[in-house]
Amino acid sequence: MKLKEIPRTATFAWSPGQHLPIIATGTVAGALDESFSNTTDLELFHLNLKSDSGVELQSAGAVSSNARFVTHKVV
Repeated sequence: MKLKEIPRTATFAWSPGQHLPIIATGTVAGALDESFSNTTDLELFHLNLKSDSGVELQSAGAVSSNARFVTHKVV
């Protein structure tokens, strides 16, 4: 079930736990977004699951990077 969507061409990781979860997105190597931008960013989002209006994503910051990120499958 999809709760929320982040419109990014990125790989992601998240930190679940007792505290407020954080999602990190990193621009995927070899990918262009819909504006054909080739910038690389690492972005952090707070994921608020207890909001009265449903799931909320709040930007926690972004950093530009010289390298792109790669998705690895864990088997």
